[in-house]
Amino acid sequence: MPKRNLYLITSFLMLFCLLFLSGCSIKIPKPFSKPAPTSTLSPEALFLDNNAIYNRTLSLIQSAQSSIYIEQFEFDDPRLIQLLLDKSRAGLDVRILLDQWQKQNWSTLDQLKSQNVSVQYYPAQKGQSDHTKMLIVDQGKALIYGPSWTAKGFQAHDLAVELSGKSAWKAAGLYSKDWEFTTTFPLNVPKTTTLPDDNIILATNANVKQQLLEQISSSTKTIWIENSEITEPDLVQALIDAAGKGRDIRIIVDSSVATQTPVTLEKLKASGISIRYYPSQTSLGIRLAIIDSKSFLMSSSEWTRYSFVVNHEFSITIPSPTASVKLAQVFQQDWDKSKP
Repeated sequence: MPKRNLYLITSFLMLFCLLFLSGCSIKIPKPFSKPAPTSTLSPEALFLDNNAIYNRTLSLIQSAQSSIYIEQFEFDDPRLIQLLLDKSRAGLDVRILLDQWQKQNWSTLDQLKSQNVSVQYYPAQKGQSDHTKMLIVDQGKALIYGPSWTAKGFQAHDLAVELSGKSAWKAAGLYSKDWEFTTTFPLNVPKTTTLPDDNIILATNANVKQQLLEQISSSTKTIWIENSEITEPDLVQALIDAAGKGRDIRIIVDSSVATQTPVTLEKLKASGISIRYYPSQTSLGIRLAIIDSKSFLMSSSEWTRYSFVVNHEFSITIPSPTASVKLAQVFQQDWDKSKP
């Protein structure tokens, strides 16, 4: 073998040994990067404000054939109570979880229990609220709510999202965990499903905050937010960091927080984040983040430390460009009517 070739081979082997011993690794670039998953959720699965949300709730309950699972922060709507009583009498498996600290729920529970409907208070400790709000029909469709089932809740500017793929089955599984936590008895939710995978992420409690942080950090262009209050320190800092990277960040908050959390709002404004206040004539119920008009996250409550540490919270993260574009249009309308 020529000396030149022997020298090259020896040098290569020595370099390889040095890399191996030092713990270095050689990364071979992949010719094709794996595309980010997208959701099949369509804009028609979004229901905005009073009539649309209420009518879809009625329609889903009326369509139920075997089971109706409900978890609500507040519930005293008489028409929905009567409809659930009718469904229970017809032999459907109706189960309801309510927050025990809301006065509106006390008479609702008594009325339903007196008619042998399975209704329980979520076993929260004092100071903790169950903000999870969902309706699951036949373990195949789920409506995730911003508003509670009260007159005040349905009058707020709010959003509900219907799930009909694998995420609806996952929602039934999460509901079963809450029911078992309350009663010690799990529900009969199958371990597998034939529903199509819709690439929707469901999160509870501290994982809601983690989803928000991931969505904020993944943004490359815009972060548009509607929420009644934003004070959680890690989220505030994540937004400030994103603004420093040139992201277009706009936030619509409830007009009442102008006096409740002035320090946080000024800190956000100082970093270049635009903030507007939703008109006080209508309550702002939406808790929404739209990322790059490609994905969105809807949560059950304000973005505060108390919410993520103490309360029972819920969120959905949906990478659907078509649904996100529709929500971005709604946001723009709300932005135009809100005050700097």
